[in-house]
Amino acid sequence: MSAPLPNGNDHHASGAAANGWLVVILVVLVAVLMFRTVSDTLSNRPNYTPRTVTVRGELGADEKSTISVFEMASPSVVYIKTKGFQPVFSGTAEQELASGSGFIWDEQGHVITNLHVVREAVFSGNTQLEVQLSDSSILDAEFVGAVYQHDIAVLKVVAKPAQLFPITLGTSDDLKVGQKVLAIGSPFGFDQTLSTGVIGGLNRSVATNESQNAFLDGLIQTDAAINPGNSGGPLLDSAGRLIGVNTAIVSTTGASAGLGFAVPVKNVLESVARVLEQAGLKQAAELGIGILDRESARTLGIPDKMFASGPIIRNVYQKSAAAESGLRGMQLLGNSIVLGDQILSVDGVRVTTGEELRKIITSHAAGDVVQLEIARGTQTGTVEVTLKAPMLLL
Repeated sequence: MSAPLPNGNDHHASGAAANGWLVVILVVLVAVLMFRTVSDTLSNRPNYTPRTVTVRGELGADEKSTISVFEMASPSVVYIKTKGFQPVFSGTAEQELASGSGFIWDEQGHVITNLHVVREAVFSGNTQLEVQLSDSSILDAEFVGAVYQHDIAVLKVVAKPAQLFPITLGTSDDLKVGQKVLAIGSPFGFDQTLSTGVIGGLNRSVATNESQNAFLDGLIQTDAAINPGNSGGPLLDSAGRLIGVNTAIVSTTGASAGLGFAVPVKNVLESVARVLEQAGLKQAAELGIGILDRESARTLGIPDKMFASGPIIRNVYQKSAAAESGLRGMQLLGNSIVLGDQILSVDGVRVTTGEELRKIITSHAAGDVVQLEIARGTQTGTVEVTLKAPMLLL
């Protein structure tokens, strides 16, 4: 008898069963592996403890003092912009020509800044001066006058009394090298910016960017950061009093290099008083020059005997009658000072002082022609000048 052949269905069923067990075993192995991996990860992870915040506590006395000075003085500081209008295809376009800083001088709305900050508005047409107060309100400003010798200009705005915070005035005759100072202004357009430092030197002379190598003397040197846009802003002492007006920097890059300079407040007081006094008077014709005074001459080491022949021109204003006639002011060349033209006579009348010269010139009207005899170095000659109506630049 032959044995029965194997049933094909039974063989297929046994193979499927074996495959099923293999799948189950693999799933179990994968599950065990994943469990071990997760378990090991959790067991090896460090416990997280939230960090606590340390309370600051009291500010330092020096910090409190700096904050107090800034909060007291910053409402007096303003941002000044000179805008022009350029012709375009569709009409005119507004363009910012220059910007700087300034501060409120009194409750009548007078604002003090540097003359070079508002130079575009003073010497060119089709421009507009704007002053942005600490409350961000923007007001039109009027140019009142300036003293070229100290680079100080006086503006005026019409504002509500509650918007005007006159700055506290200090002194500059008793300053010491090493004394702490603070500067507030609008460097690069960032208004209400504070920088701090110390006085690094006193009675400094610095050349400016004006024509004919003009310079400023008697300046306060500081390492408080002074950058473009700080010009015209206040330099304060640690009591928050105005001791100077930030005016110039010495830098190879055009940015702060630790050599900033400020016009001392005594010169600011003198300049503002002169401008406001003259602004109330009717102005006659003028030459457009500044005369070297004897006190400044002594500071620069110029002997009194140099004044014996007549007044010496310290500076010549741009676009003035004197400038158009080729008269020259003083120059600072390196460490040497070159004297400006010395005026000996006007229309044959000898003059020995600046006041004598002023009286003769103001007796004329704009458009009159005068003959000036001058000394330049070792030479003398005659210059014909057509007088102009004055711009209040002293």
